[in-house]
Amino acid sequence: MNNLLNNLQGYVMGGYAGNHLMGISDTDVALGASAGRTTAAAILQFNKAAVAPAIVNMQPAQKGSVSVVFPTWSKLGLAAESSAGAEGADVAVSDLTSAATTVEILRQSITAQVPDLVTHGSSDNILAQAGLVLGNSVAARFDKKVADLLDNFATTAGAATTSMSWNDIMDAVGNLEKNDAPRPYSAMFHPLQVYGSQGLSNELGSIASDQGIGALNGTSVGEQLASAGFVASIGGVNIYTSPQVAGSSDHHTGAIMAKTAISVGYIDQGGGSFIQVESDRNVLGASTVLAANGYFEAIETVDLHGVTMNTETS
Repeated sequence: MNNLLNNLQGYVMGGYAGNHLMGISDTDVALGASAGRTTAAAILQFNKAAVAPAIVNMQPAQKGSVSVVFPTWSKLGLAAESSAGAEGADVAVSDLTSAATTVEILRQSITAQVPDLVTHGSSDNILAQAGLVLGNSVAARFDKKVADLLDNFATTAGAATTSMSWNDIMDAVGNLEKNDAPRPYSAMFHPLQVYGSQGLSNELGSIASDQGIGALNGTSVGEQLASAGFVASIGGVNIYTSPQVAGSSDHHTGAIMAKTAISVGYIDQGGGSFIQVESDRNVLGASTVLAANGYFEAIETVDLHGVTMNTETS
């Protein structure tokens, strides 16, 4: 019965490189007390996930539809002022324009098969634990969908050859304000853009690698980052980190944006959730099949309401 859990396999659909096999191995758990051992509570390794839903425009698809249309109206110039004595004169007609951005909702899924011997041989609730891991994988996929769009904004701040700085964040905020992007603003950064020798935490020290004296040194934000290890907001920008933010070995590309910059169409599985985990019996295979499904897709809706930030990270 050794290595029974090596039979626990998940098939990942729509992954980064197409369909591929995911092996899950946890040796000895199925032996339990029968081998004179005490099995501790399982340690589940999760992806950091569900970062993006809070910072994008979410719209559920109505029953009977698999696409969501996001109408976007163009901004008008200032109203014209009439000249003295001509208040009753006709005013030139302004054109109102709008564009319809349509996103087709796609299925994101991952499936695992749990043999009955594994379930019986484990003292844990292995089906519940497997379901949590599968659902987490779909949530991380949601973040990846949004992160893949962060490099597309026409406006940029920072550079791949310099570390993240306070000035980069203020440049981004200035551009968003200039383009009348509605608040609140949120940043989705790779963790290395916030932490480490080239991250925003670099601004804490008395000597920062790029800026000389850290801009956050001696500030309440700097104290929060130094004591708590994270910062929730800086300069009016809510800070979020996700390993799904793309990059290379020495730089990563996040963004600061308003919610209107990126929109997501999804199928509501109940209570606003876009993830559903279900089980089914495979009688011939003497196993339980678990499937986690999410139906969603992300698209850029207002380009000028986002600022791409490509910064050095190592």
